[in-house]
Amino acid sequence: MAHPSLRAWHEKIRHKTNQPLNIIISSQEEGFPAHWHKELEIVYILGNSMRIAVGGELFTLQPRDILLINSCEVHQNFANPDGCAKIILQLDKQPFGACGDLVFNRKILQPQIRPSASGEPSPASQKNLLHEELEKQILEIRREWEHKTEGFKLVINARMHDLMALLLRGVPQESYTKDALAKRKIRLDQLDRLEGVLRHIESQPETAMSLKQAADLSGYSTFHFTRLFKEATGFTFIDYVNAFRADYAGQLLQESDMSITEAAYRAGFNSIETFNRVFKKVNGCTPTIYRSKI
Repeated sequence: MAHPSLRAWHEKIRHKTNQPLNIIISSQEEGFPAHWHKELEIVYILGNSMRIAVGGELFTLQPRDILLINSCEVHQNFANPDGCAKIILQLDKQPFGACGDLVFNRKILQPQIRPSASGEPSPASQKNLLHEELEKQILEIRREWEHKTEGFKLVINARMHDLMALLLRGVPQESYTKDALAKRKIRLDQLDRLEGVLRHIESQPETAMSLKQAADLSGYSTFHFTRLFKEATGFTFIDYVNAFRADYAGQLLQESDMSITEAAYRAGFNSIETFNRVFKKVNGCTPTIYRSKI
């Protein structure tokens, strides 16, 4: 089985440097350490249950539940051995202009939104309507993403804006305190520096990058970079680099007929033994078995 945490984080940030929306659809849930990112995150449960701690508060999610996680909010997923089918959307603020500030710079007061229960009294009808509308947009994004019919990016972009309008109009929020805003600003600045390192890794996976080089690129000392990277992602810099390279090698094996050895070196591995070990840890099987399933 693939190392769930490495795989999950890699999926979360794999396209974060050039896409306004990250979409993650999965059925396994083996937990994920405390981490944070600048995107606003929306979690929708398709099946089974899931527990997520957000800012020290624990939420237990059931099918059709929706959880909203603020930008820069520390959160942690807990393992469920039975798995949990879910959709995770991570929205960047940039596409929404000034309207994005009205959501991203406020604290969401009621993060968990549940579907109506049978016989629920009428005062909850407005909240039920909000759930129905959010659910509708989330599922439409999933359909467009999976089918990828002509114009699907336009439709997804429209649904993203519909989601943002629903959050702005229907979800109770309050302004952050001055101290909280200052802390968010520091975190966003830290993430901006990290993204320079991530862009380098994504664009040049075959190029060796030491921890010191990564720290220099970010503008931090090696000590502070190591701490920040682990705090933001839950993993060490080396673990992330290896996971990204193994995934990139998997793409090469899928999309070309190059040999496994060539794919390993193209992805930045200088040792086939190391490549085989990391590849199995990230992808859940050896490169040979992986290619046989294509």
